[in-house]
Order: sequence, then structure tokens, then C-alpha cells
Amino acid sequence: MQLLDCPDISKINSGVSPVMFVNGAVLFPKCTFPLRIFEPRYLKMLESALKTTRSFILSFEDEDSEVNSYSYGTMGLITSAVKQNDGTTLVMLEGLFKVKLIKSDSNHQNWAYEKLSISDSNLDFDLVDKLKLSYNRLCDAIGDCDFPKNLSLSKNVSHSCDVIVDFLVSNIAFKKEYYLINNINKKLTIATKVIESIFLKN
Repeated sequence: MQLLDCPDISKINSGVSPVMFVNGAVLFPKCTFPLRIFEPRYLKMLESALKTTRSFILSFEDEDSEVNSYSYGTMGLITSAVKQNDGTTLVMLEGLFKVKLIKSDSNHQNWAYEKLSISDSNLDFDLVDKLKLSYNRLCDAIGDCDFPKNLSLSKNVSHSCDVIVDFLVSNIAFKKEYYLINNINKKLTIATKVIESIFLKN
């Protein structure tokens, strides 16, 4: 496998990419995450990425653990990178797709990966309808709040669930557990419960 050298990485199903490990950061596809990069190795990685694919994988896994079937990350596209006076760089990273990390090279910088996707072949449309009702109720209740009110719950169900959980949940441990779910109907159930919990608090 060759290191990615094409900007349109969304069509690539496997390859090799730099990985940044941040235990407290969960990046979902179609979501964005702000990063302040300060470690020299990651600043060097960022500089290289900006000159090539403008992308790298963000993972909340433990960098020093053995890679297994539960080691994941999200391929992210750098949408902005601003150098600061203190030598750090502020980065906005947009999630593109989930990946499974396979192995690393000797310096643990570049990792082989496989693109992951979730199947909706067994989609429970009753669960979709329940989420739509809860989502519409929330959108009506929050008024001018900066909550995404144009999610496509008919076409991009999995991504819509991710956006809901990402926006409404602050607990990192919860997000990590949810991130590992690969069953669309379970994701629908959790996203609906997350919305309903907002109304239970009020």
C-alpha cells in the first residue's frame, strides 16, 4: 500500500496515513473537532499533511496498546490550520469516514488502515420514525440554538445519529462506547434516547 497522495481520499478503501492519538477526542464522520497541536512530532505530521492530502487519522485509542480488531480512528480532513504565537497550531478537522487501524511502522507515525462502513440493510423504519419525531420536537423546542436542524434522517441515517450524539453528549466515555457500535438500529435507539433525555431534564 502506498501513502495517500490524492486529495480525494473519500474514494479510497485502504491505505497508509499518519495517526494522531488523543485520548479525549472523539471525531465522528460528518462532524468537526478543534485541535491544538503542540507536540513536535504532530506539528511535523501536520506540516507534511498540509503539503499533501490535508488529512490524517484521529484516534482515541491508547497509542502504546497492541492493535486489535477494536482499534479505530476517523480519517479527518484539515479545513483550517492557524499557527499561534506560542508555537502551537489550531486545527479544525472534519471527519470523513471511520477506519480500522491495522499496524504501524517502526516510529508509530504512519498506520495501515481499512475504511469501515455501516450497513443499513436491516434498517428498522419504526425506529427511524421515532427518531424523526424526537428530532423534530427538539428542533421546535430549541429555537435559535446552533443545533443542526437539517439532518437527513431518511438518507444518511447513521451520520445523522452521529451528529446528534456528538452535539448533545459531552461525556467522552459515552461517545467512545457509542463510536464502536456498528449496528444501525442500536445507533437509532441510542440517538433517540439521547434526545429524549434532554426533555426529561427539563
